Amino acid sequence: MSKLHEEKIAQAITYLNEYDLDSWLIFSSEGSDSAVNLVTGLKTVGNTFFIITKEGHKYAIASIIDAQESENSGLFDEVIRYSNNVHEVLNQLMMRLNPRHIALDYSQSDHLCDGLTRGKYLWLSENLDESLVNRFTSSEKVLKKIRSIKTESEIDRIKKAIDLTTDIYDDVFKRLKAGMTETQVAEMFVDEMRSRGVTNGITNKLTYPMVLKERIAHREPGDAVIQKGDFLIIDFSVNYEGYVSDIARTAYFLKAGEVEAPEAMRRRFNSVYEAITLVKENIRPGMQGYQLDDLARKHLLDNDMPEISHATGHQIGRLVHDGGALLGPRWPRYGSAPYETIEENMVFTIEPTILYSNGDYSILTEENIVVKEKGGEFLSKRQENIVLIK
Repeated sequence: MSKLHEEKIAQAITYLNEYDLDSWLIFSSEGSDSAVNLVTGLKTVGNTFFIITKEGHKYAIASIIDAQESENSGLFDEVIRYSNNVHEVLNQLMMRLNPRHIALDYSQSDHLCDGLTRGKYLWLSENLDESLVNRFTSSEKVLKKIRSIKTESEIDRIKKAIDLTTDIYDDVFKRLKAGMTETQVAEMFVDEMRSRGVTNGITNKLTYPMVLKERIAHREPGDAVIQKGDFLIIDFSVNYEGYVSDIARTAYFLKAGEVEAPEAMRRRFNSVYEAITLVKENIRPGMQGYQLDDLARKHLLDNDMPEISHATGHQIGRLVHDGGALLGPRWPRYGSAPYETIEENMVFTIEPTILYSNGDYSILTEENIVVKEKGGEFLSKRQENIVLIK
């Protein structure tokens, strides 16, 4: 039995009670709903149903060739096997439980809470008793909290992913030199991941991080050659046992005779550093994400820096962009995410970026924090200065 998944199921029961929802029904096959992996860690093949009630009862309905994994997990009070009559088995169980509400994984606003496919929704609507169909409701509130609020085991894994990421940065920075291409630098990260038995947190494969000496955007590294006097931005994530980091660093390649980065670049780095500190020191449970974004955004503008072109920070966990509350501006493109309430044990990036499109010195340093009762705590070893490459 996985301690992590025991924790996630316990969360589910807590939030079902908080929102007065009698039951949560997860319906998945071949991993079609990511909530299965998040909550149970099991691999579904055929049509599988997991039911959790607010009283704390836990059920699995699985085919006769899939049921063993659910039984072995120890997570469920009852595992019911079926052969060809799954609709009858599911109806019998749900009629026995007789919940007032049946929460399903659909959402019109959060794709991470929208794991029930249209086809599976229609199947439930057509195969469950009409009296049960009339009790369908969205699980979005419950699932959003389960995704957003990390348990002790989840934070441990995220911290391990972060430590591996910063260790890889340290080893790569020791070997960087002018004359390398962006792609050659990216290959070094792949080598370091391979040697540690981990993968890229975005793709879950041995793929390149973002390595950018020019054209600062979300793109693959290319053949541009890094010269002395260039700055370099790297944005990198590691996946460790299903949980990820998201850390960015800015470096400068010293010209002959230089002992530090140009003054303009240092001033910009210091402004970003101060903005990160503001967010980390002011974040509290009960705040809304836009309030923290406002702090960082105003600080950069007050220091004559360009406005941040994206959110100041986002949640990480199973994914690099893990949904839920966002440390973002009140822009229409972000919907309700900046208004979500920040809670203890949410894990955020902080990345108030200074971006120039004309090739001038840009700064991206991205840190990871966990929210605690009295404020934010760094999970990442912080970048204190521009990394200087001789």
